[in-house]
Amino acid sequence: MRYAVFSDIHANLEALEAVLAKIDEISKEKPIDQIWFLGDLVGYGPDPNACISLLRERTDVIIAGNHDWAAVNKIDLDDFSAAARISAEWTAQQLTEEHREFLANLPERLDIGDVTLVHGSPYGPLWEYLTSEVLAERSFQYFSSRFCFVGHTHIPVIFQQPMSVNKADSSGASGERAQETAFAATAAEADESSTGNSGSERSAPASLGEGESLDLTEEEAAEEMQEAVTKTAAPATTREAASVEQASADEQTPRTEPNELEQEGEYADIVAALEAIESRTSEEKIVSAEDRLNSEIEELLALLGLSQSMIKVTNEMLTPPEGHWDPPAGYRAIINPGGVGQPRDGDPRAAFMIYDTEAGFEFYRVPYDIKKTQEKIIKAGLPQYLAIRLAYGR
Repeated sequence: MRYAVFSDIHANLEALEAVLAKIDEISKEKPIDQIWFLGDLVGYGPDPNACISLLRERTDVIIAGNHDWAAVNKIDLDDFSAAARISAEWTAQQLTEEHREFLANLPERLDIGDVTLVHGSPYGPLWEYLTSEVLAERSFQYFSSRFCFVGHTHIPVIFQQPMSVNKADSSGASGERAQETAFAATAAEADESSTGNSGSERSAPASLGEGESLDLTEEEAAEEMQEAVTKTAAPATTREAASVEQASADEQTPRTEPNELEQEGEYADIVAALEAIESRTSEEKIVSAEDRLNSEIEELLALLGLSQSMIKVTNEMLTPPEGHWDPPAGYRAIINPGGVGQPRDGDPRAAFMIYDTEAGFEFYRVPYDIKKTQEKIIKAGLPQYLAIRLAYGR
């Protein structure tokens, strides 16, 4: 069996269409049996209804993400960052009644054959960001299948653990279970200390009001980056290569013509706004803020005892290659294919993977018309930073 798996569309129609087109292309060479989606259809982006309609038409399995339930008031918006809250409120106003009911009834978790599907983690299906081996260690104890597919961080990553660890735990290793109990309590303290409310998204700058500066300070960028806490930032060479590839893709992709918007003047204003934003917010500033934040969070974890010196870590974190990955025999794995509509690993291209039960995994990146999505975000009146970061994959 072959499955196409992706996550975190975030109402980015252009990215979704590019991914589905690539999946169709792949399926012509070797059929794909089903398409699975790991949550967050909406939030941040400008096309919630169109994305829901297309996803329902094309996919076989869909689970809930935190932004999906936030848009239908199943999650308290007080736990969201400013940008996430604004986009959730905007999305709620756009949704049709049918789509609102659809999002409200999505499951948090599914087990299909030898795979568990969740948005965040097996331990915290909607909210937990799996960003380190220490956090993954706890989640391995909350599913029994060989593989668990997750999203939420928007970053491709693999955590692999020997199957023998799980067998030892299930046979009555009381020390391991006691360690897990202590871990859960300490991790909860870390969540509350770093966010102010357990499991909630990190704070972010509010949207820019009329007449305010489009510039972002390093502090504002750092706050926004807290939504994607990660130790796996792509090296500069990777970011530069992605920028070159995206520039090439942009040259080949037709730009939206002025007559496709309501007024030519409005189109010009949007383009001017985007150019002004990008000229004032460099990638170096975003990356610098993210690196500083990661360092601070690692220090906090160490102070709270969330380190390999206190927690026995039995798994390994890998950055999946763009291409084939064969899971080693005798190992379980938690696998994140990356984000479709909001990549956060320094590569702005949409991400997805193919899971072949006989041949292993293939990881893909697909360019899409980022400018068109940015223009829609600005036109919709959503926070402008949501448009900025698409170009940087941050």
